[in-house]
Amino acid sequence: RLQGVQVKFVVYDLLCVLLPQYFVPGAADGFTGWLDVVAENDGALCISQAVAADLSSWLATHAPDRARSFEIDRFHLGADIENFATSSEIPRDGSKMLQHLRDAPTFLMVGTLEPRKGHAQVLDAFEQLWRDNRNVNLVVVGRQGWMVEELVARLRAHTEQGRHLFWLENASDVYLEKIYGASSCLVAASYGEGFGLPLIEAAQHGLAIIARDLPVFREVAGEHAFYFSAQDGRELATEIDAWLELRARQQEPSSRGMPFLTWAQSARQLAKILMRDEAYS
Repeated sequence: RLQGVQVKFVVYDLLCVLLPQYFVPGAADGFTGWLDVVAENDGALCISQAVAADLSSWLATHAPDRARSFEIDRFHLGADIENFATSSEIPRDGSKMLQHLRDAPTFLMVGTLEPRKGHAQVLDAFEQLWRDNRNVNLVVVGRQGWMVEELVARLRAHTEQGRHLFWLENASDVYLEKIYGASSCLVAASYGEGFGLPLIEAAQHGLAIIARDLPVFREVAGEHAFYFSAQDGRELATEIDAWLELRARQQEPSSRGMPFLTWAQSARQLAKILMRDEAYS
């Protein structure tokens, strides 16, 4: 910087400091120290407009005396990496399970189990649906993360396990592709995200999307998803029922045609921002 070189940081999210209750104790402290370093430099490149807004608000409160020249820009990540299967094993009863998923509306969650992802609320909702005698399946694909011991205990001992509830901790790449093909809808229940790549992955599989009404999900999916604002499982069950009614009339939002960038386009966006800065320096 003393030689006139600009220093900027790429910021993926501020979840540690905005939603500390979903992370291990102390996580926010280290991340705050990193943000302090970001604020001392020339700018930030955020991976979504939602993250840019979060960073701007955080800086206004925690680093109001930063240099006026500090700039916040945003660009979207790419989503076109070929999925070269690294594992292809299919469970012995895998075909039977896939047929079971095809026989009823099946809702899929993909990702590590952690408090921020909203698995507990979704499970609450499906328990309500099952009590109401709804013939629907919930499939959870992902390994155990942190602070989810109670959720894991519920999943392992659940009376619907193997009938309407399926938790796959180590699904192979090939088997996950088949699960996408057998499912009806992706549920994106996160309480916070930096971008929302799972929505794009669902769209690439032609899968409908039910997503929490977050600014970043709206930014990524637009009109291609069904949004919910439920505060608890009962409310979410009502929202899922509403989606099922739309599906029965073939009126549910379609994920087909959802726009996304290739990595080449993402790189060009980033280069355009940096070249603009060079022109102004």
